[in-house]
Amino acid sequence: MKKSYIAIIVAALAMLCGCTQNNGHIGPIFGSWALVGIEEDGKTLPLEGETVFSFQNEILQVMRLESAQYTEVIKYGNFKISDDVLILKFQNHPTENGNYMYMTPDWIHLPLDGNPIKFDVKKLSGSEMVLILNSEEKPLTYTFKKTW
Repeated sequence: MKKSYIAIIVAALAMLCGCTQNNGHIGPIFGSWALVGIEEDGKTLPLEGETVFSFQNEILQVMRLESAQYTEVIKYGNFKISDDVLILKFQNHPTENGNYMYMTPDWIHLPLDGNPIKFDVKKLSGSEMVLILNSEEKPLTYTFKKTW
């Protein structure tokens, strides 16, 4: 009887400790990150609503929430991270007039030309991520805090 209790406890712990991973190691970027600041040349730029980046597998979801009206805007793309470089590529999406438009989040000062967006990863810890976007004008610094 005692052995069956131990087996049940071990099985339950094994189920609780497991973590589903797509394509192997999750890595430090996995999860949701709240955008807490954007700086351009040392000057803080205003944020529109609350923006959250969620990374899983090679898929990126960017969501903006505005609490006043509870407006939700969601954009999807792909990401790749290696050697302190994060590359984002947002998907094409058909518009009402039959054309296609890249779904780059336009409210956070990202290039809207549809090309991959390349960030230098300045910091990536368990709780904070700092990305540098070197644009033609001035570099932009994006600071994120991990939400989960």
